[in-house]
Amino acid sequence: MWMQTKDIQNIDIQFAFFHYTNKNNIKSIAKKGLLPKIGDSATGIETTEKIFFAIGPKGVCSIFDSWIRWLIAKRLTDLPGEKADIPFYRFCTFIMRLPLIHYFVAIIVNIVVWLEFKFKPFKIKSFKIMKEILDNSCFLLLNLEEEKEFSYKDIDEVKAQKFNKKLLKTVYAKQNKMNSKKMDYWNMHTFSNVIIPPQKITLIKLNNSYKCLDILLWMIKNNEIDIKVLSPFLYEFLQYYKLL
Repeated sequence: MWMQTKDIQNIDIQFAFFHYTNKNNIKSIAKKGLLPKIGDSATGIETTEKIFFAIGPKGVCSIFDSWIRWLIAKRLTDLPGEKADIPFYRFCTFIMRLPLIHYFVAIIVNIVVWLEFKFKPFKIKSFKIMKEILDNSCFLLLNLEEEKEFSYKDIDEVKAQKFNKKLLKTVYAKQNKMNSKKMDYWNMHTFSNVIIPPQKITLIKLNNSYKCLDILLWMIKNNEIDIKVLSPFLYEFLQYYKLL
């Protein structure tokens, strides 16, 4: 199946809606569109099936910053071995809702923060996972209509639940508004169960490259983004691979 493509250099990206996906999904998306789902990492956290997207280059940088934070924190729920133990991870997301657990959240948050900032092996492992994701992903530009497919007033289902806000701030991008249940510009989503048809999706490229990482670097270098301040974990990731 054919999908329309466009070079990032020919797009006004400041308020554009971006979604990224594994390159192996492109053929299916070109045929069926983007289908709402709850991914493995969101199981036990999100409650309804949606499609997520970020607004503009700052939103893109912020969502990747949050993903790196999430990957680091998620290492705490991994049992010994190379791959995350999904059942144990789901169990952890369940117990974090229990009122009794909230008394221990401060201790957990301190451990997470210490590991994020001090325990470099956790960071490096997460950087390697993020690098693989970016190398094997593509950006999609979504043509969405407000109040038909999404609403700026919609709520973030995670922030609306009983997760401890201090813990959420650890894994959310710096640009979060934790005092509000509304979605942040870097963590937007469609209405539940909405399908985005192929004709509303454009595959983004940079010259002859469709690689997410190449396009992300172009966004950073060609826009007024202080990546070190906006997305410190993404900045450290890019520094680790000597990409900045």
